[in-house]
Amino acid sequence: MGVIKVLSDTLISQIAAGEVVERPASVVKELIENSLDAGAKMCWIEIEQGGMKLIAVRDDGCGMNRDDAKMAFARHATSKISTLDDLTNIRSFGFRGEALAAIASVAFVKIRSCSRLGGGERTETGGQLSPLSGVKCQLPQEGYEVIYKGGVLESESVCGCAPGTEVVVRNLFYNTPARRKFLKTEQTEIAHITAVVLHMAIANPFVGFELKCNGKILINAPAVGEIDLYTAEKIRAAALLGKDFLEDSSSVNFKTLSIDIHGLIGRPGMTMSSKRHQYLFINGRDVTDPLVGRAVIDAYGTRLPARNYPMFILHINIDPAEVDVNVHPRKLAVKFLETQKVYRDILQAVEQALEGEISRGLGGQGEKMPGEQTAGEQGAMEFAGTQEKRTEGLEIQTVDANIIGQIANSYILIFDEEGLAIVDQHAAHERIMYEKFKAQMEKKALESQPLLAPISFELSALEAVFMERALDALTKIGFEFEQWSGNTLVINSCPPALQKENLEKIFRDFLDDVMSERQKEKILPEKILKSLACKAAVKFGMKLSQLEQEELLRELKKTPNNQTCPHGRPTRIILTFNELEQRFYRRK
Repeated sequence: MGVIKVLSDTLISQIAAGEVVERPASVVKELIENSLDAGAKMCWIEIEQGGMKLIAVRDDGCGMNRDDAKMAFARHATSKISTLDDLTNIRSFGFRGEALAAIASVAFVKIRSCSRLGGGERTETGGQLSPLSGVKCQLPQEGYEVIYKGGVLESESVCGCAPGTEVVVRNLFYNTPARRKFLKTEQTEIAHITAVVLHMAIANPFVGFELKCNGKILINAPAVGEIDLYTAEKIRAAALLGKDFLEDSSSVNFKTLSIDIHGLIGRPGMTMSSKRHQYLFINGRDVTDPLVGRAVIDAYGTRLPARNYPMFILHINIDPAEVDVNVHPRKLAVKFLETQKVYRDILQAVEQALEGEISRGLGGQGEKMPGEQTAGEQGAMEFAGTQEKRTEGLEIQTVDANIIGQIANSYILIFDEEGLAIVDQHAAHERIMYEKFKAQMEKKALESQPLLAPISFELSALEAVFMERALDALTKIGFEFEQWSGNTLVINSCPPALQKENLEKIFRDFLDDVMSERQKEKILPEKILKSLACKAAVKFGMKLSQLEQEELLRELKKTPNNQTCPHGRPTRIILTFNELEQRFYRRK
């Protein structure tokens, strides 16, 4: 007897679930996509314990009748495609017919659905999903309920429910403990789910979204009224990402016979230290694509600082036959048929938007683009404001070593009786700030300096989640916050060591850093101190006066652990006279 055998349907579904359902956020994504395909105008999402205990997604879409509600759990059963030609012309989010079967194989799943009269066909408007219109509900509102446990049908019955569909998923991965073990903390899973809903809401302004986590509303985005698509997208972006995002962006509007590219692109100077503020939608689908990212970066050219990333929201609508969406198990990536043509179109679209911004910024002779600064001006802003403020209060003392000068606006060159030393000004100041913040956190009596003018700014829903996790540690080092309506955050006080003139930028850079991929698992107090010290320290390439160089060296000398920055990089390199003599062959 042979050793090769056909696997059971249950095991096949669980293997498929390993590809489709990576974490609770994957379930939320699949269920929301089903709601959008059903023409929903409103989508309610509720989760408990990071989605492990409960995920409930309810919509007011076209709903399903009894037969469809039962068939929805069958593997590879779908209403989206029926022929091979359909696979090359996909206009819906779902098409494989495996999501519900995969989810039901690793959880308790209940689906309640009530069909609408008139079908519920979805139409297309510029590649965006439009809401149902003119569809009446059938009366009485009688629906159908189907319950699955671990891929096995438990019960089915008639029920009363509103038109639309509700899917309730409980105890995810209850029968696959190995999968549960690899999940992250509850807060991390909440952050992933929030990101999914945020992206979906940005892509679909005519659909309302509400995300509730453990009874608390994290996202509340009502459907935008009946206006043109481009305006609706801007309104939704401002509502979810804050008005600052909109004000710091330029419009992209590029259209040919084969492609439509529109959205928002960050103005020169408004860049980020990570790709967190990059939102890409191809035919309404939330994806990541290295080709698009490369085209955008190339369009910025020398306008983009090293190791920085532009922020953007780009909607790319293209003939479905020209893009393959069936290249990733979770449909997170696509493949263009004519990659070079798409690259050139995106490059041209972004270049045109940036050139338009430059033209608006050149109002008169000597006027700079918004956000553009010389190295000296940046230093004046980030170190302590104006030159007068920078020297005010400095106690003039001599340092043990003699300062030769600043090299490349980044290193301080000094010498004494032993030899030469090259000090990395950013690493040195970063260690100084870190030790000050650390000492402040360890004090029982907090030191905090009130701001003459409190700083307020809007957080996105995802930023608010991370801020809540970092709040305790930030309070311990001297920050004092106040939350206004929505996600508006106000800083009333800050640690005395921080420069007040550029506090908002320092704080936004810090928040961007702690939300980066490599730090999503846990936001430990030490991580917060390191990140804040890095963002508050003087920058590489920032010109310092003689007095500022002396003050930096004095502070470094009395700072503990001053040999390295908090990340382990050396603060200085020493070249002794003995080494110099050996290099010049004066000593063997």
